[in-house]
Amino acid sequence: MPLGVAVIRDRRFVYMNEALVTFLGRPYESLLGQPFTSALDEASAAELAGRHARRVRGEHVPSTYEATVRTALGDRRTEMTVIPNGKDFVVMVRDATSRNWRRTVLQRLAELGAGLPALRTEGEVLRRMFSGLEELGLAFAWLSPEGPGVRLGQTFVPPGLVPAEARTLSGRWVRDVVGQWPQVLERAWSEGAAYSPELPQEAGRFLEAGAPALADEVRVGLQRAGQPHVIAVRIDVEGQGRAMLALAGDWLREEELPSARLFGAQVSAALDAALTISRLSAQNTALAALNRLASEAASAPHPHAFFGPGTAEIVDLLGCDAVALLLPMDGAPEMELAYASGLEDDTSERFAHVWQAGGLSVQAQRDGAPLERDVKSCPGLLREELSRQGFDTVVVVPLRVRSRGVGTLTVLFRERRPLTPLERETLQAMGSHFAAAIESHRLLHELRGRAEDMALLHEVAKALAATLELDKLMATGVTSLARIVDTPDAYVLLPDITGERLEFRSATGCHQELLGRSLPLLPAYSSLAALAFHTREAVLVEDAEADLRVNQELRRASGGRAFLVLPLVVHERTVGVIMAVETRWPRRFTPAEVERASAIANQFALAREGARLVEDLKASYVELARTQAQLVRRERLAALGELSAVVAHEVRNPLGAIFNSVASIRRIIGPDSPAVPLVDIVGEEADRLNRIVADLLTFARPPAPHPYAVPLSPLVEDAVRGALAEAAGKVRVELELSNDVPSVTVDERMMRQAFLNLAINAVQAMPQGGMLRASVRRAPGTPEVEVQFADSGPGISPEVRARIFEPFFTTKAKGTGLGLAVVKRIIESHQGRVALESQPGQGTTFRLYLPLDGSGQGPLVEGF
Repeated sequence: MPLGVAVIRDRRFVYMNEALVTFLGRPYESLLGQPFTSALDEASAAELAGRHARRVRGEHVPSTYEATVRTALGDRRTEMTVIPNGKDFVVMVRDATSRNWRRTVLQRLAELGAGLPALRTEGEVLRRMFSGLEELGLAFAWLSPEGPGVRLGQTFVPPGLVPAEARTLSGRWVRDVVGQWPQVLERAWSEGAAYSPELPQEAGRFLEAGAPALADEVRVGLQRAGQPHVIAVRIDVEGQGRAMLALAGDWLREEELPSARLFGAQVSAALDAALTISRLSAQNTALAALNRLASEAASAPHPHAFFGPGTAEIVDLLGCDAVALLLPMDGAPEMELAYASGLEDDTSERFAHVWQAGGLSVQAQRDGAPLERDVKSCPGLLREELSRQGFDTVVVVPLRVRSRGVGTLTVLFRERRPLTPLERETLQAMGSHFAAAIESHRLLHELRGRAEDMALLHEVAKALAATLELDKLMATGVTSLARIVDTPDAYVLLPDITGERLEFRSATGCHQELLGRSLPLLPAYSSLAALAFHTREAVLVEDAEADLRVNQELRRASGGRAFLVLPLVVHERTVGVIMAVETRWPRRFTPAEVERASAIANQFALAREGARLVEDLKASYVELARTQAQLVRRERLAALGELSAVVAHEVRNPLGAIFNSVASIRRIIGPDSPAVPLVDIVGEEADRLNRIVADLLTFARPPAPHPYAVPLSPLVEDAVRGALAEAAGKVRVELELSNDVPSVTVDERMMRQAFLNLAINAVQAMPQGGMLRASVRRAPGTPEVEVQFADSGPGISPEVRARIFEPFFTTKAKGTGLGLAVVKRIIESHQGRVALESQPGQGTTFRLYLPLDGSGQGPLVEGF
């Protein structure tokens, strides 16, 4: 209002200007002459009367004060200045209503700000601030920097600030608008607070880039409202600018900046306190969750019993929509979905596949920290699968123990959800609990496995020590190796008799057909077995299809996908190779598995060497017994030879006389004498006695052989023809004379005698006739020639077989018992051997084995 003026004389109005009359709203005539207290309320009238009395007494009284004036429209607060002018008093009246209202609003604003720090969360602070500003009737806007612009947040416009035609702009509203920086906000952000009398222009500049239509509407509406003013203050959190609060009103002036600054500082302090409280509360919540998680991990009997409660703690703490735990598969590079919560029930296998293909686990393990991604930025298959299930944010937590990855924990949100630093830290700590539980179980499992391995090794050691038979040792060795490293197949390879090849001697699993095959020892790189044999080191093959050292033909024959080949070494000497074969999938044998397999190999090598030593000792005893028997036999033969020479000398002289006498008697008695049969008997017996003496001399003092290369097939044919001449019945003959048998270096006369003795024995064993089979061929598997004589006679009993080669032992009425003894002696003098097979009623077979001048082998499989 314009300045009102009144003159008071004797406590009554004597003059009023038009401005005061208009302000009071009553006729001028009704006011003149009235006591001045009639225009005041009772409290103000009493206060004014008291001031006047003190002034009359000469006391100092302020000339300006506030008083409540009664007007036609109601009581109004005014500011009065009383100036004495002689007996009169001049009173100047100003309307102080708006100023009081501003003071009240600012006071309530300060009270609002003072109450904010008592709130505990940022949300509570902002909600109370916004509602309090609305109650005060203040227009406000919450703005925060975003990129190069400013984002408009919560906004309130009281209806009285805009004209009726712009009512759509009034009320509470939030519009997703990012505008440009107007001058008032720039100054507020840099200086802490700023004032502008041009709200329409500032609002228009803010909105014109992002929402030009809304900018025009706001600018026009605010201009029609009378050009409101605006004050903007910066809100700081932890000493850094966080947002800006803009207050608008037609009564705001630059002098309200301190009050606005104070309120901004109160809001900042409240947000700081709320942030601290929230952080402490979140830390307490996180610590409580971690404590519960640690308790669950400590009490869980195995990791899977811990996964459910552990992931439930994560869901409660973060409010996530799904949690997945992926762990490496045993013995394979793939990962499996060990536990999931919130995923579709039928997606476990597909999720694990697409997750591994996405590569996020590898990146998180490499970074060693939680990896946070929008689903839209994930690789193709993973993005499609997560989007299909409705997820928007994925967080990957690497599970690590001593810088070694043991799995991946995945947290999924269906909305955009960035994690706070505390949440990331807590999630990583929770991942550590998961990793520790998994690692503890692994160590416990490994400890149990080691105990089982030790028990198995002890069991294997007992089994290997319980037998000295090589075949049983090898069977125990391959079975134990396959069991301790969990492979389907295992093999033992030992050098053959030539020492130039490794032969499959024992096998366990599905490929027993490899037994008997052999591999070359040279060159060393020709096979994995040869490489292990020569280097005395374990040879590991993770993927047989990709390793160039593996022969693919034999890989297919064995079905091997991965190999572990170990040398058998005793006293720095390689005695063979033991091999574990994985036929199910490519596999990397762990150092622990190699260590256990090496223990088996070492035990087997020692047991095999012990068995060999025992076999050598047995062979030595056998050789000693044979040598002793030969020595005794030679002594007996020497004695027999001397005796035979004496007997032959003493017997042949009378035999000569007998032969002469028999011839003379034949001439004397003539052919018709009845005594001729008796004379014939005497002659035959004398001939038999002469042959006995000849055989005795041949056995006792055999002539030295004169060997040279002789084909054996003609000698066998001659022996069979000579034997058939003495056949009593009809004897059929089958000859199998191989053409690939080379000549053998033998004494032809002695070998002819040996063949003839065997053929005659065969014919004599079949007096009623039968089948005589004779053959000459290469012996299978050895560099020898096999000569065979087989009959279909009655066979030989075990008792007779035990003594059949003893000199002078015979079952024939007219036999000397020296024929087979001579055969055995002849064959052994040629470094050969004699074998006998016979069963009563099934005939008899003699096999003679004579060494060839050079060794030969059939084709053998080349391998790995």
